[in-house]
Amino acid sequence: MEYLIIQIQEQQVLAARFGFGGRSATLAGAASFELGNGQELAAVADRIAEGSSGSPRVVLCLPPALFAQRSVDLPLKELRKVREVLPAHLQGEMALQPEEAVFDALPSADGSFLALWARRSDIAQAITVFREAGIEPQIVSAVPFGWSRLPGISGSCLVSDGTALAVFRDGKPLFMRAFGSGNPQQQLSATLTALEMSDQVLPSQLIVFGQQADQLAAVEVQPLAGERLDVRRLELPAELAPLFRTDQAFQQLAGLYAVAQACHGGVLPDFRRGELAWTADDAKQRKKLLLTAALGALAVLLLFVYKGYQYRQAKADLASLNGSIAAIYREIFPNRPKAVDELAEIRGEIKKLSTTSGSAGVLDLLKQLAEAKRDSINGLYEAELDGRSLRVKGDARSAQAANEFKAALAPLMTTVELGEVKSRPDGTVSFTLAGTLKEVKR
Repeated sequence: MEYLIIQIQEQQVLAARFGFGGRSATLAGAASFELGNGQELAAVADRIAEGSSGSPRVVLCLPPALFAQRSVDLPLKELRKVREVLPAHLQGEMALQPEEAVFDALPSADGSFLALWARRSDIAQAITVFREAGIEPQIVSAVPFGWSRLPGISGSCLVSDGTALAVFRDGKPLFMRAFGSGNPQQQLSATLTALEMSDQVLPSQLIVFGQQADQLAAVEVQPLAGERLDVRRLELPAELAPLFRTDQAFQQLAGLYAVAQACHGGVLPDFRRGELAWTADDAKQRKKLLLTAALGALAVLLLFVYKGYQYRQAKADLASLNGSIAAIYREIFPNRPKAVDELAEIRGEIKKLSTTSGSAGVLDLLKQLAEAKRDSINGLYEAELDGRSLRVKGDARSAQAANEFKAALAPLMTTVELGEVKSRPDGTVSFTLAGTLKEVKR
């Protein structure tokens, strides 16, 4: 999965593309764009869109000053239910009307939640800018909301990058505050002093990172709870050295990497909710479903057409077969009236012929007659068998051919007589032949 993380700061915009596969992560590229001096956010969005390819998941991180936060105690465990009750729970305790804000939450320490909200119009305006550029963000959040996934952050500590301060207890955010414009070192010191005066028990370790890490590391803070504040700079872990290559790149992109990790883990707050919810995926799914339905309908239509063609072809073949059966029936039984079922009658006649009578079956006898007639006999058009008495009518090329046929039948018959022989103008003759079949011993 690839994530294009875009961070909007006061004077610049950072963009980095991370990929996650299994347990490995990749950095496909990163860029920094200056704001001001004639270059507006819309122009930067266009430049980012021009350099982007493929279909990464776009995560837009707005300045943390646009978000407000408050710790709330609710008898709930599911974030989905917490989001639903936050507008009613915070009504009267926030400057905005609930319908003007978008809410989300983060699990905090001691079973409480860190409620987060932002003005709906600010979120909508940022979405519009990047949508018009062609890279509409699927998630809108802020970089500090992903700091729990910073490499090397665990347990209880303070974290700052010069734009905000976060307090973590047992790895969960307890407090967050965005800095305004001005000296980040002074704002960090003032915020820590204010937290100390609020009687909160703060962690004794402050971790700083980012482009102002060296400046923040020199902050001077009064001892907290009797212990001196341990300020250290976030170091590049050895396992991430191949990813970032240099400490400078790590300091600049560590926050974006943490956001990508939080997004990949499904724990990054998202302010695209309600009317601002991401719907492009739904539109793509609907488009795919419509395409699938259209292809399915086309397949069903083609199936019906094919089956219709098969039916017409089978109907035509059946009609042709019935015509052939009727023609054969007329040839076999020229003097019979048209039957209701020619095929059934032909089957009946064949069944009769296949039965045995006397010593041999009629079909075997007809086969022997066909073998005995040879080429000199033009055809046998009538054969009548009654018991072992056989009577045959046929055409021969000559009277001599009829006599030869009579002689050829001698092995089959005990007696054979050649009946009336009639001559025709073309020299052929018609003849009749009668005799008694020999009895075959079994």
